[in-house]
Amino acid sequence: MNKINIRPYKTEDRGALRTLCCDVADRGGPIENFFPDRDAAADLLTKYYTDYEPQSTFVALSDGRLVGYVNGCMDNRRYGLVVFWLLTPPLLIKAFKRGIFFRPQIQELLKGMLKNWRRAFVWRKSSFHSHQGHLHIGIAADCRGQQVGQNLVRTLVDYAAGSGVGELTASVHDANKAAGIFFEAQGFVVRESYPMVLVRDGKEEHYHSLLYVKTIAAH
Repeated sequence: MNKINIRPYKTEDRGALRTLCCDVADRGGPIENFFPDRDAAADLLTKYYTDYEPQSTFVALSDGRLVGYVNGCMDNRRYGLVVFWLLTPPLLIKAFKRGIFFRPQIQELLKGMLKNWRRAFVWRKSSFHSHQGHLHIGIAADCRGQQVGQNLVRTLVDYAAGSGVGELTASVHDANKAAGIFFEAQGFVVRESYPMVLVRDGKEEHYHSLLYVKTIAAH
Protein backbone atom coordinates (compact mmCIF):
# COMPACT_ATOMS: atom_id res chain seq x y z
CA MET A 1 0.00 0.00 0.00
CA ASN A 2 1.38 3.40 -0.97
CA LYS A 3 1.80 5.99 1.74
CA ILE A 4 -1.16 8.36 1.88
CA ASN A 5 -0.63 11.94 3.03
CA ILE A 6 -3.33 14.26 4.39
CA ARG A 7 -2.86 17.98 3.87
CA PRO A 8 -4.92 21.18 3.51
CA TYR A 9 -6.57 21.79 0.15
CA LYS A 10 -4.68 23.88 -2.41
CA THR A 11 -6.03 25.72 -5.43
CA GLU A 12 -4.28 23.31 -7.77
CA ASP A 13 -6.37 20.45 -6.29
CA ARG A 14 -9.61 21.91 -7.62
CA GLY A 15 -9.92 19.93 -10.84
CA ALA A 16 -9.01 16.60 -9.28
CA LEU A 17 -11.36 17.17 -6.35
CA ARG A 18 -14.26 17.99 -8.68
CA THR A 19 -13.57 14.86 -10.72
CA LEU A 20 -13.36 12.59 -7.69
CA CYS A 21 -16.52 14.08 -6.20
CA CYS A 22 -18.47 13.20 -9.35
CA ASP A 23 -16.85 9.77 -9.57
CA VAL A 24 -18.19 8.76 -6.13
CA ALA A 25 -21.33 10.91 -5.73
CA ASP A 26 -23.87 8.09 -6.09
CA ARG A 27 -23.20 5.84 -3.09
CA GLY A 28 -19.61 5.48 -4.22
CA GLY A 29 -20.49 5.37 -7.92
CA PRO A 30 -20.54 8.05 -10.65
CA ILE A 31 -22.89 11.01 -10.62
CA GLU A 32 -24.14 10.05 -14.08
CA ASN A 33 -26.18 7.27 -12.47
CA PHE A 34 -28.83 9.89 -11.74
CA PHE A 35 -27.57 13.28 -13.00
CA PRO A 36 -26.33 13.62 -16.61
CA ASP A 37 -24.29 16.84 -16.44
CA ARG A 38 -20.99 16.33 -14.61
CA ASP A 39 -19.82 19.94 -14.78
CA ALA A 40 -23.05 21.31 -13.31
CA ALA A 41 -22.99 18.64 -10.60
CA ALA A 42 -19.39 19.53 -9.69
CA ASP A 43 -20.36 23.19 -9.36
CA LEU A 44 -23.31 22.32 -7.14
CA LEU A 45 -21.45 19.86 -4.94
CA THR A 46 -18.02 21.46 -4.55
CA LYS A 47 -17.91 25.11 -5.56
CA TYR A 48 -18.79 26.54 -2.16
CA TYR A 49 -15.99 24.59 -0.48
CA THR A 50 -13.27 25.22 -3.08
CA ASP A 51 -14.12 28.85 -3.82
CA TYR A 52 -15.63 30.29 -0.63
CA GLU A 53 -14.24 28.25 2.27
CA PRO A 54 -11.16 26.40 0.96
CA GLN A 55 -9.41 26.58 4.34
CA SER A 56 -11.88 24.01 5.71
CA THR A 57 -11.16 21.34 3.09
CA PHE A 58 -8.50 18.65 3.39
CA VAL A 59 -7.27 16.18 0.80
CA ALA A 60 -5.56 12.78 0.77
CA LEU A 61 -2.81 12.08 -1.76
CA SER A 62 -1.03 8.90 -2.83
CA ASP A 63 2.02 9.37 -5.07
CA GLY A 64 0.76 12.82 -5.97
CA ARG A 65 -2.74 11.58 -6.91
CA LEU A 66 -5.74 12.97 -5.06
CA VAL A 67 -7.52 9.90 -3.65
CA GLY A 68 -9.77 11.45 -1.04
CA TYR A 69 -11.16 14.71 0.30
CA VAL A 70 -13.30 16.06 3.07
CA ASN A 71 -15.12 19.30 2.27
CA GLY A 72 -15.86 21.19 5.47
CA CYS A 73 -18.05 24.13 6.39
CA MET A 74 -17.67 25.76 9.79
CA ASP A 75 -20.88 27.83 9.68
CA ASN A 76 -24.05 26.48 8.09
CA ARG A 77 -25.72 29.89 8.08
CA ARG A 78 -22.93 31.37 5.99
CA TYR A 79 -23.10 28.35 3.68
CA GLY A 80 -26.84 28.79 3.16
CA LEU A 81 -26.50 32.49 2.37
CA VAL A 82 -23.65 31.97 -0.09
CA VAL A 83 -25.40 29.10 -1.86
CA PHE A 84 -28.73 30.94 -2.13
CA TRP A 85 -27.45 34.38 -3.14
CA LEU A 86 -24.11 33.80 -4.86
CA LEU A 87 -24.02 30.27 -6.25
CA THR A 88 -27.56 29.33 -7.22
CA PRO A 89 -28.42 32.23 -9.60
CA PRO A 90 -25.42 31.75 -11.94
CA LEU A 91 -25.82 27.96 -11.76
CA LEU A 92 -29.45 28.25 -12.88
CA ILE A 93 -28.51 30.58 -15.73
CA LYS A 94 -25.74 28.22 -16.81
CA ALA A 95 -28.10 25.25 -16.65
CA PHE A 96 -30.74 26.96 -18.81
CA LYS A 97 -28.14 27.99 -21.40
CA ARG A 98 -26.95 24.40 -21.64
CA GLY A 99 -30.48 23.04 -21.85
CA ILE A 100 -30.06 20.90 -18.75
CA PHE A 101 -33.66 21.35 -17.59
CA PHE A 102 -35.00 20.01 -20.89
CA ARG A 103 -33.31 16.63 -20.50
CA PRO A 104 -35.75 13.84 -19.55
CA GLN A 105 -33.45 12.58 -16.79
CA ILE A 106 -33.39 16.01 -15.13
CA GLN A 107 -37.15 16.41 -15.42
CA GLU A 108 -37.58 13.07 -13.63
CA LEU A 109 -35.14 14.17 -10.95
CA LEU A 110 -37.00 17.44 -10.42
CA LYS A 111 -40.32 15.61 -10.03
CA GLY A 112 -38.77 13.57 -7.26
CA MET A 113 -37.30 16.65 -5.62
CA LEU A 114 -40.72 18.31 -5.46
CA LYS A 115 -41.84 15.46 -3.23
CA ASN A 116 -39.02 16.21 -0.82
CA TRP A 117 -40.58 19.42 0.43
CA ARG A 118 -40.23 18.44 4.09
CA ARG A 119 -36.46 18.16 3.88
CA ALA A 120 -36.20 21.33 1.80
CA PHE A 121 -38.35 23.56 3.98
CA VAL A 122 -38.09 22.05 7.46
CA TRP A 123 -34.73 20.40 7.86
CA ARG A 124 -32.85 22.87 5.65
CA LYS A 125 -34.37 25.82 7.46
CA SER A 126 -33.27 24.56 10.87
CA SER A 127 -29.86 23.42 9.62
CA PHE A 128 -28.90 26.47 7.60
CA HIS A 129 -30.04 28.92 10.25
CA SER A 130 -27.61 27.37 12.70
CA HIS A 131 -23.93 27.99 13.28
CA GLN A 132 -22.94 24.35 13.42
CA GLY A 133 -20.72 22.95 10.69
CA HIS A 134 -21.04 20.11 8.20
CA LEU A 135 -18.92 17.95 5.94
CA HIS A 136 -18.92 15.95 2.72
CA ILE A 137 -16.38 13.22 2.09
CA GLY A 138 -15.27 11.22 -0.94
CA ILE A 139 -12.72 8.41 -1.29
CA ALA A 140 -11.45 6.81 -4.49
CA ALA A 141 -12.69 3.23 -4.90
CA ASP A 142 -9.21 1.70 -4.83
CA CYS A 143 -8.31 3.46 -1.57
CA ARG A 144 -11.29 2.50 0.56
CA GLY A 145 -10.66 0.35 3.59
CA GLN A 146 -7.25 1.94 4.18
CA GLN A 147 -8.32 4.43 6.90
CA VAL A 148 -8.23 7.35 4.46
CA GLY A 149 -11.72 8.45 5.44
CA GLN A 150 -11.03 8.11 9.15
CA ASN A 151 -7.89 10.23 8.88
CA LEU A 152 -9.64 12.91 6.83
CA VAL A 153 -12.54 13.17 9.28
CA ARG A 154 -10.17 13.23 12.25
CA THR A 155 -8.22 16.06 10.62
CA LEU A 156 -11.39 18.06 10.00
CA VAL A 157 -12.70 17.45 13.52
CA ASP A 158 -9.44 18.74 14.99
CA TYR A 159 -9.66 21.79 12.74
CA ALA A 160 -13.30 22.40 13.72
CA ALA A 161 -12.44 22.10 17.43
CA GLY A 162 -9.68 24.67 17.00
CA SER A 163 -12.17 26.93 15.20
CA GLY A 164 -14.64 26.78 18.07
CA VAL A 165 -17.25 24.71 16.21
CA GLY A 166 -19.33 22.57 18.58
CA GLU A 167 -20.96 20.19 16.09
CA LEU A 168 -20.34 18.73 12.65
CA THR A 169 -23.11 17.11 10.62
CA ALA A 170 -23.22 14.80 7.63
CA SER A 171 -26.22 13.82 5.51
CA VAL A 172 -26.57 10.16 4.47
CA HIS A 173 -29.50 8.31 2.96
CA ASP A 174 -30.28 5.02 4.63
CA ALA A 175 -29.72 2.96 1.48
CA ASN A 176 -26.04 3.81 1.82
CA LYS A 177 -25.34 1.34 4.61
CA ALA A 178 -21.55 1.62 4.31
CA ALA A 179 -21.66 5.39 4.87
CA GLY A 180 -23.84 4.98 7.96
CA ILE A 181 -21.46 2.42 9.44
CA PHE A 182 -18.52 4.69 8.67
CA PHE A 183 -19.96 7.76 10.38
CA GLU A 184 -21.08 5.81 13.42
CA ALA A 185 -17.52 4.47 13.75
CA GLN A 186 -16.30 8.10 13.80
CA GLY A 187 -18.60 8.99 16.70
CA PHE A 188 -21.53 10.45 14.74
CA VAL A 189 -25.09 9.67 15.82
CA VAL A 190 -28.38 10.04 13.94
CA ARG A 191 -30.32 13.07 15.14
CA GLU A 192 -32.97 13.49 12.43
CA SER A 193 -34.56 11.39 9.69
CA TYR A 194 -36.80 12.50 6.82
CA PRO A 195 -38.43 10.54 3.97
CA MET A 196 -36.89 11.18 0.57
CA VAL A 197 -37.70 10.38 -3.05
CA LEU A 198 -35.18 9.93 -5.86
CA VAL A 199 -36.22 9.15 -9.45
CA ARG A 200 -33.84 6.81 -11.25
CA ASP A 201 -34.56 5.35 -14.71
CA GLY A 202 -38.13 6.54 -14.45
CA LYS A 203 -38.76 4.74 -11.16
CA GLU A 204 -39.16 6.29 -7.74
CA GLU A 205 -36.79 5.17 -5.00
CA HIS A 206 -38.04 5.81 -1.47
CA TYR A 207 -35.65 6.06 1.44
CA HIS A 208 -34.85 8.23 4.47
CA SER A 209 -32.28 10.99 4.63
CA LEU A 210 -30.38 10.75 7.92
CA LEU A 211 -28.65 13.64 9.64
CA TYR A 212 -25.57 12.36 11.47
CA VAL A 213 -24.13 14.67 14.15
CA LYS A 214 -20.83 14.62 16.02
CA THR A 215 -20.38 16.78 19.11
CA ILE A 216 -16.90 18.27 19.34
CA ALA A 217 -15.01 19.15 22.49
CA ALA A 218 -13.33 22.54 22.18
CA HIS A 219 -9.54 22.69 22.35
